[in-house]
Amino acid sequence: MPAPSYVPVRRASVEVLFTLEKEAAKPNGLQYDAATDRLLAADQRDGALITVEDPRGARRQSEFAAGSTGPSGVTVMPWQGEGITVMSGTHAPDLTVIDARGDVYSVDHRGVGTGIVGFSKEPVTGQHTGFHGLEWDGGHLWAASPPARKIFRLDLQLDADGRPMIAGCSWFPLVFGNRPHGLAWADPARRTVWCNDTTLNCVYRYDTVSGECVEILVLPADAPVSHGMTIVDGDLWYCEDNTARICRVVRGSG
Repeated sequence: MPAPSYVPVRRASVEVLFTLEKEAAKPNGLQYDAATDRLLAADQRDGALITVEDPRGARRQSEFAAGSTGPSGVTVMPWQGEGITVMSGTHAPDLTVIDARGDVYSVDHRGVGTGIVGFSKEPVTGQHTGFHGLEWDGGHLWAASPPARKIFRLDLQLDADGRPMIAGCSWFPLVFGNRPHGLAWADPARRTVWCNDTTLNCVYRYDTVSGECVEILVLPADAPVSHGMTIVDGDLWYCEDNTARICRVVRGSG
């Protein structure tokens, strides 16, 4: 008879670092790009991409009108020899791509990770939503799907125009919660990934090969609610959409 699973549960504290300057911003996706020392935030209110240069210091902030539909995730990845920024449309079944020249286009993912979320007040007629948190592992795009309650690994290929298209996918189900949000790599090998649940305000570390939950971080009940997540200097940072605050998670010992 196999031994029962054991998962360490740690009580974490949260430090509020700063608040985005953009008026009425609702940051819902977050990504730190170490190569350029920029923090990127997807603004769900108007679909813009907010950039914070030198996020530990001067925090120079700007925005780009990407036109994404209620985005909840953002990541940076290489494509065809250049860096592109990908935002999850969330309220539309597509990914918004910003290329190195600033051109914007969409990648359709209808039928992959889309549907009505389990916490919807209208479980039959409610609005269909798509992916939230996004991450790149060097070969595949990963995405958290609240309607599916799963984390997806997406296989990308070139379409006829040289743009990315989804050619296949695999996934593993969540162990806890019904509202997965941000994704952030938990180790340099990108074998384990953090995924928070916004309803529970907890963060779970999953083994991406087995799908097992290997660690749980419980955030304080009065902490800002976690939405998009990223890793900065080995620490988990997250954004709260209704206050535009950027926070750092301090992991406890148990």
